[in-house]
Order: sequence, then C-alpha cells, then structure tokens
Amino acid sequence: IRAGEIVGLAGLVGSGRSEIVEAIYGARRATGRVVLDGQVVRPGSTTRAVRMGMGLAPEERKAQALLLDHPVAQNITLASLSRYTRPRWLGWLDRKSEFAEAKRLSEALDIRPPDPRRPIRTLSGGNQQKAVLGRWLAEDRKLLLLDEPTRGVDVGARAELYALVRKLADDGIGVLLVSSEVPEVLGLADRVLVVREGRIVHEAPARELDEHRVLDLV
Repeated sequence: IRAGEIVGLAGLVGSGRSEIVEAIYGARRATGRVVLDGQVVRPGSTTRAVRMGMGLAPEERKAQALLLDHPVAQNITLASLSRYTRPRWLGWLDRKSEFAEAKRLSEALDIRPPDPRRPIRTLSGGNQQKAVLGRWLAEDRKLLLLDEPTRGVDVGARAELYALVRKLADDGIGVLLVSSEVPEVLGLADRVLVVREGRIVHEAPARELDEHRVLDLV
C-alpha cells in the first residue's frame, strides 16, 4: 500500500478479509512479514503497530472500538493518552489539553451533536465511526485499516465518511479498506485485491473492474 493510496479487499464474508487486516495490525499471529515504512512490525504487538503509525477501525465498533459509557472526548483521545500526561504530575492526565484536542477533532470531523462531553453511546452510527477515525488523527498516521467502516451507517453519513477517507488518502495516509459491498470498494479504492478462501485471487486498478467481474471472481 503506497502513501496516499486506498487499497480495497473485496470478498465474501468468511473469505479471510478481516483476518488479513488483524494480521497486519498485529492482533493475529500469521506467517510472512509486515513492513511499514521500512520497519518490520512484530507479530502479536498491536502497541508497536500503533507507535509505528498504524490505526485500526474494526468491524464491530461497539464491541471492539468504543467505550460506550464514556464521553466522545475520551473515545477520541484513547490512542494518544501519552500526549496529555504530565510527568511532573506523576503521570496524571492533563484533562484540559485532552478535551481541547478532542474538541478540535470533533469540529474538524463535524461530529454531531458538537459536544465532546456527551456519552458516545448517544451518537448515531455515523458519528460514532467518525470518532473512531478521529482517534487516529490526533497523531500522525501512515496507515489506516478500515474494516467495514460504513456498516450500520445511514446514507448521508456514508457520503461524509467516503469524503473523509478520500481526504485522508489525499493527505498522504495509506488506507486498507474492507467492505462487503462491492460498489463501495470499487467506488473508494484506487486498487482492488479480490480475496477468496484466504487467498488473493486477482489484483487490478479499481477502474478496470466492475461489480459483476468481482462477483464472478469471489
């Protein structure tokens, strides 16, 4: 995956798409090597993956990504808490700085309602997903792994998420996108890898594929 490129994984549910994403992120042990910007990502070490510039928006955001009873602000800053710690305070969090950064990202992503103190469970699916993406924007990212980023999201919010993903790529972030909806993959991705039974069976620029061709391959 090149800087600024969106690569889509297209395949049926159970084809191994999510397993590939988890292996890249270090959440699943696998053979082979993952190299990010010239550095090998150690298998089984998600912490190292994050430090190296990776971010993951998992398939089940409520179960795997969000602290539902916590405010939007704390969900956004979850992956970058070290930025707000103050050693002179024995490692306590500087909540004022943390809230200011969360507010900035909430406004930049147009998270609605615009209240970072609001419990995230009260937000719509689209706004919850924006918060998950915002979590990785507090610090520089090189690669974002997006697994079913528009699942459970209404049409209007989908369009906003599409525009946001495209903007992140335009800003130089590499994106690996998994979606069960073939038109979504073809519409967003620059390059598509078709996955069947855990193997990549075809690779092509998205403009050279259509939905019928992908469905034939899977």
